[in-house]
Amino acid sequence: MELVSPKSVVRTSLQTGLLSEDQARLALGMADDRNLTAHTYNETLAKGIFSRLPRYVQLIDNWLAGMEEKQGIVRNE
Repeated sequence: MELVSPKSVVRTSLQTGLLSEDQARLALGMADDRNLTAHTYNETLAKGIFSRLPRYVQLIDNWLAGMEEKQGIVRNE
């Protein structure tokens, strides 16, 4: 299977159990936010997205930890 977009990666991660439904929704929102910032500049929008960054950081950290766990990789934190 070839995953060619961030949203296809999110959907596959949900299907394989790497992400919960709530995490997948957040990840899809993160992809939408990325698209908005790449094509639009609006200070109010930018401030809203900036406020969501801590949730995105936690999501990505958990997502990465899940992938490492499936691969048998032990994290040194």
